Amino acid sequence: MPSALGRRAVASQNYLASYFGAKVLEEGGNAFDAVIAMSAVLSVVMPHTSGLGGDAFLFAKTPEGLVAYNASGYSPKNFFVRELRNPRDPKTVMVPGLVDLWAWVERRFMRKDLEEVLKPAVRLASEGFLVGKSLAKAVSEAKDMPRSWQEVYGKLRFGEQLKLKEMAEALKVISKDPREFYRGDLAVDIVNGLAEQGVPVELSDFMEFRGFEVKPISTTYKDFTLYELPPNSQGVITLEVLEMVEESNVNSKPYNSLERINEHLQIYALAYEDRDNYVADPRYADGFEILLDKDYVRERLTQRGIVPRELGNKDTTFMVAGDGENEVALIQSLFHNFGSGIVVKQIPFNNRGLGFGWGKNRPEPRKRPSHTLSILMAERKGETVIIGCSAGELRPQVQTQVFEYYADYMLEIDEAVYAPRFVLRGATFVVERRLGGIFTAGDYMTPEVGVVQALKKTDNGYIAVADPRSEGVALSLA
Repeated sequence: MPSALGRRAVASQNYLASYFGAKVLEEGGNAFDAVIAMSAVLSVVMPHTSGLGGDAFLFAKTPEGLVAYNASGYSPKNFFVRELRNPRDPKTVMVPGLVDLWAWVERRFMRKDLEEVLKPAVRLASEGFLVGKSLAKAVSEAKDMPRSWQEVYGKLRFGEQLKLKEMAEALKVISKDPREFYRGDLAVDIVNGLAEQGVPVELSDFMEFRGFEVKPISTTYKDFTLYELPPNSQGVITLEVLEMVEESNVNSKPYNSLERINEHLQIYALAYEDRDNYVADPRYADGFEILLDKDYVRERLTQRGIVPRELGNKDTTFMVAGDGENEVALIQSLFHNFGSGIVVKQIPFNNRGLGFGWGKNRPEPRKRPSHTLSILMAERKGETVIIGCSAGELRPQVQTQVFEYYADYMLEIDEAVYAPRFVLRGATFVVERRLGGIFTAGDYMTPEVGVVQALKKTDNGYIAVADPRSEGVALSLA
């Protein structure tokens, strides 16, 4: 199990990102510096999962308390559509928020200059890196991709060297002033490049974009206090699932029993139906608090048996760092592999517009769609646990299973990440063969059930965990 123990620690989905995050800590940076360094490196070496063209959320525990930031993108002001179904439709591109998050973190929390922290990412993009299996697999599976994507990524194979010099130049500009991504010459070039490929975006959409701080939402589970990100994040659904699990007492059964797994699938169905009715842009998500009301949860449990709508496993990447004072988690995403497939300056742009639905979440100009990104934090006396993952709409299923292994089946956090999982993807039930018993199909271990990173803090230090289902590693320092 790729876990690490120490007084400072990092974990991410890629070994290069973890290495440079740990190096930042070693050179005097704090956990905020480390996660921004990892965020930038991941944007270069795993461009199919996230990057400058995508969104992000941050959740941190600091000596002053909990802080959280929503950097999910909104639709352009000329965004007039009824629905979006094609993942490569240019109209799915939302104004990306990741760089805005970097700017906010630099102003508020970073110890080092952003220019110094982004140097490893700039160097990797400029001088080149070897294509890993995750990126190579994403390229081989990509279909119906635009010409701009084909020119940059279309012929990549595992082990080949990839140089992204245009992306490197963009990173250099951002490192000196991240708002240049939204208002300067770089922004003009990006907006023009997007518009030429059919995205209904104007410079004012970028210039007027800002993320915003949010107050975490919370509930309880046994002796834990649980925290998540509020809508438009689907974090409230993770908390609702855990309330249903606790109320139903389903985990009194063996972890691999058919009855337990079947009841979990029914709970997921109820929670996802609630998500589609309540999770939307924060300006429209009034009333979502009812999902955490104990009486409402008990009533919903009497309605088990609903079949969920189709779910997908989209691409994201999560990283976490602890420096002894701060525990910082950052999750970033394009949504599908390579997002919309539209590429400008070698930067793939998101297709987050697919998150729009109906009702409160219907598509409208300058609106944020319902978002799959979320981060789970659990606290009880003497310990803090943070769980994040790459899993798209499956995230509430994956995060809750890992937490349940830890809280109910008494596994240590690295064992909980390693333990076998199952997910419901539309009409497909994906289960790891390691569950045993009647479950014999499926791979022994597969990223199809999500890729998790986790961090646990105790009085003695940290346990950082990277999922063996990925190329990630956890590293620690004394």
